[in-house]
Amino acid sequence: MIGSPGSAGCALVPWPRMWQWVLAASLVAVITLTLPGRGQACPPRCECSAQLRSVSCQRRRLINIPEGIPTETQLLDLSKNRLRWVQAGDLAPYPRLEEVDLSENLIATLEPNAFATLQSLKVLKLRGNQLKLVPMGAFAKLGNLTSLDLSENKMVILLDYTFQDLRSLKHLEVGDNDLVYISHKAFSGLLGLEDLTIERCNLTSISGQTLSYLRSLVTLRLRHLSIIALEDQNFRKLSNLRGLDIDHWPYLEYISPVSFQGLDLHWLSITNTNITSVPSASFKNLVHLTHLNLSYNPISTLEPWAFKDLLRLKELIMVIAREGQPVSFLCRAEGEPAPAIVWISPQRRRITAKSSGRITVLPSGTLEIRYAQLTDSGTYICIASNAGGNDTYFATLTVRGQPLDAASAFFLNRSLYSGEFFNDTNLNSTRVYLKFTLDLTTILVSTAMGCITFLGVVLFCFLLLFVWSRGRGQRKNNFTVEYSFRKSEPVTGSSSGGTRKFNMKMI
Repeated sequence: MIGSPGSAGCALVPWPRMWQWVLAASLVAVITLTLPGRGQACPPRCECSAQLRSVSCQRRRLINIPEGIPTETQLLDLSKNRLRWVQAGDLAPYPRLEEVDLSENLIATLEPNAFATLQSLKVLKLRGNQLKLVPMGAFAKLGNLTSLDLSENKMVILLDYTFQDLRSLKHLEVGDNDLVYISHKAFSGLLGLEDLTIERCNLTSISGQTLSYLRSLVTLRLRHLSIIALEDQNFRKLSNLRGLDIDHWPYLEYISPVSFQGLDLHWLSITNTNITSVPSASFKNLVHLTHLNLSYNPISTLEPWAFKDLLRLKELIMVIAREGQPVSFLCRAEGEPAPAIVWISPQRRRITAKSSGRITVLPSGTLEIRYAQLTDSGTYICIASNAGGNDTYFATLTVRGQPLDAASAFFLNRSLYSGEFFNDTNLNSTRVYLKFTLDLTTILVSTAMGCITFLGVVLFCFLLLFVWSRGRGQRKNNFTVEYSFRKSEPVTGSSSGGTRKFNMKMI
């Protein structure tokens, strides 16, 4: 029976409508059961952390991105699996991802817009895959990406505009590839890149035009390359570059005098190359350089005053690795008469006698090191003083010995006062001149010591005056002098005897 609207009983709904409501309720229940709860769902064989919002599926032999990843995931680790490609929609269900690790898979293809839906992505790791080419648009819409690792792939060329959408990228690694060519506009769009590493490639040259787009670059590492020469102005537009590392270029024999023109480097490392002389002409404009490393190079001759333009140089590192070759460091100072030269060992002992040990001193003021062991490690100080002893110059040589190895590292540091340091290698007539200049710390310390001495003298004088003034009032200012006439002198009648007295006052 269907009750009337005005009846007191329960109103009955018509059958068609009732079935609609039941269907809607069932649909809602199905959706609720299908959607994973926050922080509770986790793909099979993966490890999830609701607190960190991370999912780790490392070493699971996956060939596809697993299902069931929570949509709020921010860190996704799919490294060391068997993924072969990344298509445009594979990561679309996870728009909150901030870090994706796809390292050590078998990925050979990146489709355009493969990560376009990941607007919050900051770190992307593609190291150790099979990528031979990165197409233009593969990193489209990744405006917040700050770190990208493409190392250990099989890329042969970097195309124009490969990274054009990565305006926030700060760290890029493209080393351990088969690169033979980097297109002139490959780095176009990298407005914020600060750190770039290119290593273990087949590059035979680096174009200044290619690097010219990296206006914000601070550190550049170029290692294990087959480049034979640094041409004119390779880095001419990198005005913000502060550190340059050139390491393991076995064919590098020539560095142009204007290779570093326009740079404001603070540290420079040129190691394990084939240069035979210090490129002193290239250092001419590096007035802010403080650290220079020229280790493991077959340097046989150095031009005089090779480092005279490096006014702020604090540390020069030259590691000698040739067995049995003595290295001599001559500390020289000029003047008339000739200044005295003394070497001080790390144990604060004077080295004056000639001996046949590992470290000897020659009459010319030369410290000769045949080989250094751990017991010889430390800082040796050369002190040059003039005949009057009122002017002194210091230079330090830090020796680090290595056990069971002929290699020894020598660090030449500026110290305390200005002076000159001369280095001579006996076997190949290698000579290095270093000019040491006063720094702000030395000036401040010297001024403080002078002020303290002056104030001490003044205080001592005031103390003497105070003592003298205190004792002055205790003495008598008047005294009586009594004397007698000689017998030969006549005595007047008005005299009252042979003795006379008078009073004197001391002022």
